[in-house]
Amino acid sequence: MPNTTGGISVANNLLANTALLNLNKNQASLGKLVNQLSSGLRVTTAADDPSGLAIAVNLQNQAGGFDTANLNVQDATNAANVADGALSTITTILQRIRSLAIEAANTITSPTDRAALQDEVTQLLQEINGISTSTNFNGQALLDGSHAGFQPATSAAATITSNAQIGAANTYLSTNASALITKVSISATNTSVVDGTVQLQVAQLNATQQGIVVSFYTTSTASYSQLSTVYTLPNGVATASFNIDGVTISYNSFAGTVDVGETAFVKITQYISVNSNPTGPAFQFQGGANEGDTIQVGLVSVSTSQLRVSNINVATTQLINGVASTAGAVLGAQDAIGQIDQAITQVNGARAALGAVISRLQNAASNNNIASVNLTASASAITDLNVGNATAEYNKQQILVQIGTTVLAQSNTNAQTVLGLFR
Repeated sequence: MPNTTGGISVANNLLANTALLNLNKNQASLGKLVNQLSSGLRVTTAADDPSGLAIAVNLQNQAGGFDTANLNVQDATNAANVADGALSTITTILQRIRSLAIEAANTITSPTDRAALQDEVTQLLQEINGISTSTNFNGQALLDGSHAGFQPATSAAATITSNAQIGAANTYLSTNASALITKVSISATNTSVVDGTVQLQVAQLNATQQGIVVSFYTTSTASYSQLSTVYTLPNGVATASFNIDGVTISYNSFAGTVDVGETAFVKITQYISVNSNPTGPAFQFQGGANEGDTIQVGLVSVSTSQLRVSNINVATTQLINGVASTAGAVLGAQDAIGQIDQAITQVNGARAALGAVISRLQNAASNNNIASVNLTASASAITDLNVGNATAEYNKQQILVQIGTTVLAQSNTNAQTVLGLFR
């Protein structure tokens, strides 16, 4: 009888081995499905999808980074809101001081009343300093200048704030020669200039001669002074001018007869050098998930010295030619109005910068949220389990395991048929 394959064998139960092999494979698949269904993840180990796992982990790191960055952005926004609230209060105080200065800029106001006005001004200035030093967020000072960062230089400036009309001028003068002041010039980097106000006032020198009396109020020292020279009108010089506090002021020297007391004012603001503090840099916030995704915010000091209003005095009475006069107090009040305007502009600039930063932070938060959602969705597409497919596969494998167990039991009985050959 020729040799045949697949005969009866006692040494090796080939049918049982085949059934066991398939049963083990199905049980392994069923175990993997149980792990996936119980965790909700398609990729539970690196062996499930090596490249997919690497990509998903990177995506999850990015998403987590954006979520954490949003916490930083929220803290930064809160700090900026605290600073903005303090600056709003300082603006209100400055507006009150301005009102007091306007009230004091009247000769009819008595020295006693003016002193009372100055008492309130002094208290309000102290409150500004208190706000500047005490405003903080989480122990970090916000408005004392310790985190100002780099601030560019500000050139000195001279502005005609009021220009009295004067009598008819000669025809060859420039069109603005009908005004008392025809031109103001200053070097952009004139570091000798100090804050102050120049007053030009028409006076009757004698029965036939008028002139311009020039006074200057120095903000930093709260001092009043007059130029020793009284400039006569008309003096026959077409380009008449004088220098004071580093500023050249040209006036109409060909004016005709005008009303005595006609007055013009020039506001002078001093040069401010570059402010850079490497040991106290601007605040830096990590606004994104990656290295270098930072936002810097420089918060300048808003103390009265930095705002250049610390020496405001609307009650100064000084001697002019040996006689006590309130002219210094009145011009001091005028100067205070200009200084407060400059301070309000400075505070408004700081608030505008903060508002821009808050807007930027809000956009950063929105971008972080969008990026986090999209990255999470991308990672989910790789790692999350399709439960419907997995459930169908689970039922299939469960049935195969049950069938495999039954087949294996039957295969183990096949070897018993050998005993029939011995009967």
